[in-house]
Amino acid sequence: MTLHAPQPLPEVLDALRERGLRRGVAPLPGKVEIPAVPTGHAALDAALATGGWPRGALAVLDAAPGHGATSLALDSVAASQAAGGLVAWIDHAGTFDPALAARRGVRLEWLLVVRPTDGAEALELAAWLARSRLLDLLVLDLDGSYAPRFERLAALLPRSDATALLLAPPALRQAAGRVAGVRLRLERQAWLAVGRDFVGLRVEASVTRHRWALAGGHAELDLYFGEGRRIDPLLPALAVPQPAAASTVVELVESLPALTVLSA
Repeated sequence: MTLHAPQPLPEVLDALRERGLRRGVAPLPGKVEIPAVPTGHAALDAALATGGWPRGALAVLDAAPGHGATSLALDSVAASQAAGGLVAWIDHAGTFDPALAARRGVRLEWLLVVRPTDGAEALELAAWLARSRLLDLLVLDLDGSYAPRFERLAALLPRSDATALLLAPPALRQAAGRVAGVRLRLERQAWLAVGRDFVGLRVEASVTRHRWALAGGHAELDLYFGEGRRIDPLLPALAVPQPAAASTVVELVESLPALTVLSA
């Protein structure tokens, strides 16, 4: 995998546009109906009742760690790119893993990754990208070191036809929830295992707020770890749900043979 040196944001956006990424989604004269941004999961597209993430929405993913929020965001990025969209990931939390993203189908050469120095800069960059009207999807991954105000971003998104997915700690999700167009709760229901190997997780997605449709939709999502789905396409047919209790993982780990260091 080739990593390029950081470049000024306007130059990167211009280069992506010149390479013709926005096929089929560029603005046209007059009123044009633009499809919703796909989530990467047909069941969730149906549960949202808008065919995907609605354009112009700030969508909050309410999930505890390990309940699939990042996996769902990566699936949405891959699906948006497959539809010809331009996507940006603002990595304020510093947790974006390009290797994992590539295994989940994200085309890194078409992904704009921005690493702001602090939370204030993260929100300013998100607003700047929204004003550019070049994006279809923006993932905003924040940590808990800053208490931002989301009103400005929420007001800019409808004019840009972009959708923003928020990954953040509970306090920031609560602050954004006041102006969010969509809130989606994710709860892990089971681990997916083949034999004694965990290969993914089963998540229940519940639409708790929706400004453009009725809330209350539900979808069951199977989120596979990138390695397994890439190595064996038959994995979904082989995976068996296991209880989601933490004790299940602990018992499995404790039953595995210990590793002995023979030499150093």
